Amino acid sequence: MVNTAYLCEHDDQGIRILEYRSLDGLAAVPEHIDGRVVTSLAPYLFSVHENYNDEPHPHAFWWSGEGGTVSWEAVKDLPAVKGDFLTKLRLPAGLKQVGAYALYNCDRLKKLELYSPTLDWGTGVFTGCVNVKDLVIHVDESRRSCLKEILAELRHTLTVTYDGAGRAVLVFPEFFEEAVENTPARILVTNTHGCGQKYRNAFVQTQFQFKEYDSLFPHVQVQEPEELVTELALRRVMDPYGLTQEYRARYMEYLTRHKISAACRFAQKEESGSLKWLLNEITYEPEALRAVIEAAGKNGNTASVSLLMDKAGMERKGKRRRFSL
Repeated sequence: MVNTAYLCEHDDQGIRILEYRSLDGLAAVPEHIDGRVVTSLAPYLFSVHENYNDEPHPHAFWWSGEGGTVSWEAVKDLPAVKGDFLTKLRLPAGLKQVGAYALYNCDRLKKLELYSPTLDWGTGVFTGCVNVKDLVIHVDESRRSCLKEILAELRHTLTVTYDGAGRAVLVFPEFFEEAVENTPARILVTNTHGCGQKYRNAFVQTQFQFKEYDSLFPHVQVQEPEELVTELALRRVMDPYGLTQEYRARYMEYLTRHKISAACRFAQKEESGSLKWLLNEITYEPEALRAVIEAAGKNGNTASVSLLMDKAGMERKGKRRRFSL
């Protein structure tokens, strides 16, 4: 039985994928097909919209996800992975080109994983991709990167896992532009809202600048809600690639001042790793722990309550040992 299949053709560089069919909306484009590198994706590949400019592909063939060519009869009942069926997408390391509108209106796509040397992104690839929350990018820091271009297209709040010589998790706030008419002057003035644009400009050419990103922390504290600032600060110190001691101290100072709300947030999200990190790195007095336990209990976060109760128990045992001395 065939579970995944790709309609492909050979081109001058490698393999081009024309259609993707699968029982699963978690799509992973393969690295190789028929012994050749997958180098390009056709325009409108994952979009439900038609590509009316598409030319015939007389030499196209179907390739099974298990390996080997298959007939149309073997794949015709597989659903095409398009539009709101696509929820997660992983692109291969050798990919060079993504065709125009390849992800047009894939509004349920939440996570995208790719490699930074994929530089040729067609027009409107991310148009309508309004729910992408997580981006994982594998960065070759010795080469040009597509990260800046993609961040400019995805303007909503985005968590980026930067996997280069080290690992960093970076939160990019939302921004949007508003055109306001200046009637007496007969011009349109564009106003930018949110500090996300500043964060997306933390580059020298195409290379991401961690110090520039970290220097913007005062701006995000003023312009964005506490929960987003807490998320940004914690992600940065937990995976601190490129983080200097100066900026780490600033993030930690903020997390310490907001330690109750920070713990409540990650308890509510049932992120035990983040919650453990906070409890280990920041001192929580008994009153603070009780406040977090109460909030987690009200929200029904049982795993987080158990973790917090263990922490509170350890604190009480520690106090008894000190008292007995």
